[in-house]
Amino acid sequence: MKIISTLFISCLLYFTATSQPVKLFGNYSLSLPQQQMASNIQAIHSLHIGGLYQLPGQLKNLNVGLEFGIGMYAHKKIDQTFNFDANTSTVVPVNYNSNVFNFNLQTRYMFLDETKHLIVPYFTAKAGVYDFFSNIYIEDPSDPDGCHPLDKKNLISDKALYWGAGVGFQVDPSLFSKHKKDLPVKFDVSVNTIRGGKLDYINTKDLKDEQDVPSTNGKPLLVKFINVGTQDIHEHKVAQVYTSPLRLIEIKAGLLFRLGNW
Repeated sequence: MKIISTLFISCLLYFTATSQPVKLFGNYSLSLPQQQMASNIQAIHSLHIGGLYQLPGQLKNLNVGLEFGIGMYAHKKIDQTFNFDANTSTVVPVNYNSNVFNFNLQTRYMFLDETKHLIVPYFTAKAGVYDFFSNIYIEDPSDPDGCHPLDKKNLISDKALYWGAGVGFQVDPSLFSKHKKDLPVKFDVSVNTIRGGKLDYINTKDLKDEQDVPSTNGKPLLVKFINVGTQDIHEHKVAQVYTSPLRLIEIKAGLLFRLGNW
């Protein structure tokens, strides 16, 4: 994260020093999982920030830049029942937090002259890295003589390269005013398709007591427990790990700020 932030700030300072406009943007993103991912995880809610540099001269309709964002697709607490012998079970609260981070380089081609039109459609293409990471925190059971976790925290993380493409619109707010003028602030909305390589992630679409979930094509995530009375160490399943290609439909809405003059 520190390297990416340094790179972003360095590029921003460099481009700001030139005569061409620099655009800063921030937006909310709703990413809808597709294909196999749609069966395993919920929608991803993210916040993104980035910057674009408008190329000079005849290439002024082309913008290049950086974007990064962080989001969440699960935040739940489930009571799990763990059986540690034929007649004894313990209920243990398990907290699931699943998040994503992504970074990309992108280009944006404006179909109309931004200085002459209040609504400007554009095409965008990008490529970068997606990181899915989950934190599973296992609390102590209410039964002091029951089954206690040896590993209270388990972090799952996997990355995949991806590319994306989509269309969007920049809308000048003065469109809704009687006084039409070019403003440095624009509304920015877009829809993108995201395609990437395979990655591992936990199934959070329908979290429930894992002991009641039958084995599927997912891999069980096992955590070590100890029986306080017998000191017997054993493992229990707390989640299912799935592997599938990254497939998302990304819907974004936010604001874009122009620094400098056209």
